[in-house]
Amino acid sequence: MKLFTIGDSISQGFMSGAAARTDLAYSTLIAQCMGIEEYRYPAWGADGLPINMETVLRRLVEKYGTNINLVEWTFALRIVNSVIDDSEDHYERGEGSADKPYAGGIDSFHNVAFQGCDVEDAWGLTATVCKQRIQEISEEEGSGDDDLIAFGPNASYYRTALKVLNPSLEDTYNGYAQTDWLGHHADAEGVENLIVWLGANNALGTVIGLDISQTDNDPNRRPYTMEHAERAANEWNLWHPDDFEAGYTELLNKIDEALGRQRGNCNVFVGNVPLVTIAPLAKGVGPTTTIRRDGKPSVYYKYYTYFPFEEEDAHGGDGPCLTMQEALHIDDCIRAYNRTIKRLLSEKNGGDGPIRYHLVDTCGVLESLAFKRNAGQVEYKYPRHFDYVYPRVDTKYYHADTNGRLRQGGLFGLDGVHPTAIGQGIIAHEFMKIMKQEAGVEIKGNLDWPKIFKSDRLYTEPIPIMHELHNKDWLAKYLIERFARGTTTPRK
Repeated sequence: MKLFTIGDSISQGFMSGAAARTDLAYSTLIAQCMGIEEYRYPAWGADGLPINMETVLRRLVEKYGTNINLVEWTFALRIVNSVIDDSEDHYERGEGSADKPYAGGIDSFHNVAFQGCDVEDAWGLTATVCKQRIQEISEEEGSGDDDLIAFGPNASYYRTALKVLNPSLEDTYNGYAQTDWLGHHADAEGVENLIVWLGANNALGTVIGLDISQTDNDPNRRPYTMEHAERAANEWNLWHPDDFEAGYTELLNKIDEALGRQRGNCNVFVGNVPLVTIAPLAKGVGPTTTIRRDGKPSVYYKYYTYFPFEEEDAHGGDGPCLTMQEALHIDDCIRAYNRTIKRLLSEKNGGDGPIRYHLVDTCGVLESLAFKRNAGQVEYKYPRHFDYVYPRVDTKYYHADTNGRLRQGGLFGLDGVHPTAIGQGIIAHEFMKIMKQEAGVEIKGNLDWPKIFKSDRLYTEPIPIMHELHNKDWLAKYLIERFARGTTTPRK
């Protein structure tokens, strides 16, 4: 096997609140450039789950044009609800439900990434666990048939993971997690190149929920030693660096164990953890302070809140927020994670074994792209194709005017967390640089940037109703709540 991918929602191709456009994901682009004829990944019906924000807004445009008056909003909410309801129907009761195998008789994928996966889930979340949790949550919440307000498919985290980990629903694969599939393919045919990008979900919940619940750093109770259900029940959203180190060490040991079954060599390309506070979902408001970390200045805001809110909502209002000190603490934890990853990979490469680890500094790339973190002085050197494209793209929260002209954004989708197709292209570009320069992987073709831009509908057909999302806090909150509900691990 030329390429296998382990990861979370970014590697899955999660976009604008829904799983997923894996056909546009960075590893799919890499597989195409490598000339791989078969690189299997799942497709997602009903515009994905839990809620496709782009579909919601485009249907509103089709019905009401670029402005919706107060009276019309009474009826417009039915359209919002119908999109969410369609997803519920498809994934709870229709062809995408947990009791129906993936179409086409497919028993495995080459990309086993799924939304919400943290480091420990790479070996600790199996199809069996997913089935159990889907049943438990469905019994607790009901089927959703008669919901007056649709919330999206229940247990969407587990529904997504199940179809990735055991698409055929065969009993043989019920005990498989991501690393088990790696071992399966290593034993059957060998894996030449492995992409591993995990760790963001050991901190991302802080930005989605705008609060911090840190692990205990108890040497006798490390999260990686717990079953998935116990970890989830603790409601952690930020790993203490020592807990992260213990878990990541175990992850690399599991990868070594899985790849140890094959005879041939394997290059493992490891993405480190992005600073989650640069995601445009978390809008910086209030005065700024420049703070030096790792020898470079970074701009931090007094408060971080959801993108439509202002400073008065974050402080003294009822809007959720993180303080600058909290945001800095989150990022400092992630910086510690990345020092750990770099050191562990170096230790793994200390011998002459058949497995070689290569670091891809995805954190550095995304930080250099971050518009506000760099006070508008973006340091990233874009691929040449970007030099004269118009409109230009950046990492601000997506916005277009009523004439359908892109005004800002373009690298992050409407959920403010996950890359667009263009953003995925940049990630593919960075991975391939390391693959070619450090490992000599044969890349037969270049990224087709005109095709990537054309595939990005947010760019080629900007949504002329974005002002409704920016100006109506209640609408943004409505969609954010449903996005957060579907993308974080159900805790109870």
